[in-house]
Amino acid sequence: MEEDKTYEEKIVWLLAGVMLLSAVMLGGCGGKKVTAESIVQEVNANMEKAKSFSGDMNMDMTMGFSDGTEEQEMALNMEGTLEATIDPAVTHMNMTIDMDLLGMSVDSDIYTQVDGDTTTTYTGVAGMWTKTEQPTPDTEGVEELYAVVSDGKDMTLAENTEKVGDKEAYVLTSVITGEELQGMMEAMGDMTQGMGVDMSSMDANVTMKVYKDSMMPATISIDMNSGEGIEVEGIVMKLSMLITVNYNEFNTIESITIPEEALAAEALDTSGLIDETAEVQK
Repeated sequence: MEEDKTYEEKIVWLLAGVMLLSAVMLGGCGGKKVTAESIVQEVNANMEKAKSFSGDMNMDMTMGFSDGTEEQEMALNMEGTLEATIDPAVTHMNMTIDMDLLGMSVDSDIYTQVDGDTTTTYTGVAGMWTKTEQPTPDTEGVEELYAVVSDGKDMTLAENTEKVGDKEAYVLTSVITGEELQGMMEAMGDMTQGMGVDMSSMDANVTMKVYKDSMMPATISIDMNSGEGIEVEGIVMKLSMLITVNYNEFNTIESITIPEEALAAEALDTSGLIDETAEVQK
């Protein structure tokens, strides 16, 4: 059971990585007229002033395995709500994970708190809480990723705006290469070690919609696909993943309180599991 919860937490950190990538996409250089660069520059400036945000997210992931004679496929869906404060850096997610291959659905209550060099994750399932501690991502690695993405890929601004709810929104698109995706995972360090997903052969189509009136993000979606697949020792794995984050409100959350029963949970030692997973992948 501990192993399942640890993997679940790694999926959460994968989503956290996507949110990091979406934040990276809010960088760029501006211009005098309305361009993709000027929009992301203004959104970036507005997001830096934000004290909190809330929204919802959804991830659909499909993994297929084939040895040339037999094929097997598994699908995983993860959806729920999220809220976060910037200072202190606390995130709360209510998530439901559905795994069709196992025929099971898991409801999770997840809190993360960044305290200097340590990031703590509290996961509640069926009233039982676990706690894990991981090193906070290396700032230098994240800065290098920021430079790669913001300088290496131009975003394209659609000619027409679209409706998001009852508001007009700019639509911007871009493509992130597999090397940049893998760099994102590596920049997160130990948090994603053992995930077993090599993103270097994947591309990601990114769509970002920005509220025209407030110049704040409305929704960000990332569609990743491994194409022909990744071959490891005669087994071909194909991976597709669509992640969507919707931002609903900004600056409405004063604070997020982690439940006492979560704070009192005994910390799990995941170092052994990470080492074993890394050894299997060699």
